[in-house]
Amino acid sequence: VESAHLTFDASTKTYLPSPRLARFGIWMVANYGASERLQTLLASVQKTSGETVTLTTPNDIFMQIIDLIGTQDNMESAVRGLRISIFGSATGTAYLSTLTDPEITRLAERARVHDNDLAKVFQEVSRVRRDGVSDGPNQGSEIWSIAAPLRRQNTLAPLVLGLAGPISRIRQNLPALRDLIRNAATLP
Repeated sequence: VESAHLTFDASTKTYLPSPRLARFGIWMVANYGASERLQTLLASVQKTSGETVTLTTPNDIFMQIIDLIGTQDNMESAVRGLRISIFGSATGTAYLSTLTDPEITRLAERARVHDNDLAKVFQEVSRVRRDGVSDGPNQGSEIWSIAAPLRRQNTLAPLVLGLAGPISRIRQNLPALRDLIRNAATLP
């Protein structure tokens, strides 16, 4: 309200977006692309897979969930705004696969990744660059994630499409789900 992004209607005691928010919305579309296309993509992958589907973007040394469509059985672990380590996660590895090796090394230094672990990171990144998709268990949970970087289309921010669900269910359908994410991430 103080920055004039929202107005307050005292008679109905509600907050409403102000015209100033329109400029903010234009900036968001320029950075992340048309949200309708991304919403359609998330909904399509969720309907096909039956699993929670996320859209993430890098934020410092983390990946941050900016949107998701989920299922009841694993929604408590995935929420908008959740930050996930770039190192050691399927989503992060998918993003790292889009960077050059020196960029990965600089990020690893900032994240204080040990040299022994960095060799494993480069091995996994190489696999993702070859296969187009990353997957693995979430640390400390019974969830398995699959992720692929979205093809950049007039967006400034890199985006990663992800899918997650219970390990037993995902592993049972892993080849088909990997294909689904890989193909969805390359759609125009």
